[in-house]
Amino acid sequence: MYDIHAHILPGVDDGPSSMDESMEVARAAAKSGTRVMLATPHRKDVTELSSVERIRSLVDELNAQAQAEGLDFRLLVGMENHLDAELPTEISAGRALPINGGRYILIEMPFFGTPDFIESSLAQVMALGYVPVLAHTERIEAFQGDVGLLERFVGLGMLSQITAGSLLGQWGDDVKSFTLELLRMGLVHVMASDTHTSDAPRPPGLAAGAEAASQVVGLELAEAMVGSTPKALLENLSLE
Repeated sequence: MYDIHAHILPGVDDGPSSMDESMEVARAAAKSGTRVMLATPHRKDVTELSSVERIRSLVDELNAQAQAEGLDFRLLVGMENHLDAELPTEISAGRALPINGGRYILIEMPFFGTPDFIESSLAQVMALGYVPVLAHTERIEAFQGDVGLLERFVGLGMLSQITAGSLLGQWGDDVKSFTLELLRMGLVHVMASDTHTSDAPRPPGLAAGAEAASQVVGLELAEAMVGSTPKALLENLSLE
C-alpha cells in the first residue's frame, strides 16, 4: 500500500517528537503493509520552525534507519500545504512542496468557513501546472455544508483524499456518515492514514479503512484508493 498523507517526521509538527517515535511509526506502517509513505509535515510549521532542507535531511535519516533494520519501507518528501492567498507564491519559491517533486500537491483547505481566496488560490495553483489533492475532504466544513463545492472542484480536475480513520469512527459518527456519502457519490480518489502516532489514536494502518470502503464501492476501487492511485501520484503518472 502507498500512503500520501503522514506526519512521521520528528520534532517538526504535531507528529512524533523524537526519531525513536518516528521509527515506531515506520515499523507500524511496514507491519501493516505500507511500503511507501509520503512525509507531509504542515507547511506552516516547516516555515516557522524548521526548513525544507531540514525536512529532506530527516527523510534521508529515517530511510537510512529503516534500511538498516531491513524494513520493507521507504519514505518520500512532501508537505501538507494549508491553502491561503500566499500558497501559489510559496510553491514557486520552493517553500511549499508537491508530492515527491511531481505535478500533484497535497493541499489542506481551511477547516472552517469558506474564505474568499479559496477558489482563486486553487486556480492559481492549477495554472502553475499542479493538480491539487485535497486533504481529508470529509472533515472540511465547506464541503460538509456544500458537497456540490467538492463536486465542482473534482470536475475541474482536483483529487479528493479521505482518511482511513474517518471510516472507522475516529472523528465521530457525523464525519463517518459524510465519508460514506462521499464514497457513494464517487468523490473519493485516495485514502491515506494522516498518521501522527504509531498506534491509537492516529495510527499508520490503511487496511481496515480499505476494508470498510470496499463495503461501499467494492474491493477493486477500495484497493485502488490505497494502491494504484496513490502509487501513480507518487510516481507523477497521469490518472484516468
